[in-house]
Amino acid sequence: MTTIECPHCRSTLTLDKVGVHFQKFCSGLQVAGAERESSMKKFNRLYIHMQSHARGEITESELQAEADRIFPGR
Repeated sequence: MTTIECPHCRSTLTLDKVGVHFQKFCSGLQVAGAERESSMKKFNRLYIHMQSHARGEITESELQAEADRIFPGR
């Protein structure tokens, strides 16, 4: 199964668990506030790239590069 590193905490996640990780389990996200809201918006952008990967349009390494670009400096 395809995996990606969480841009916040660098945990290795399968793509089907990324959303739940962001919403509930990521230790790199604050529980509330503007930073969390911003991160969730960025996750939505990442999700678009995850769909492209699922369709075979981009590789796993390209998906990781997009995650690193969307979440710089993490």
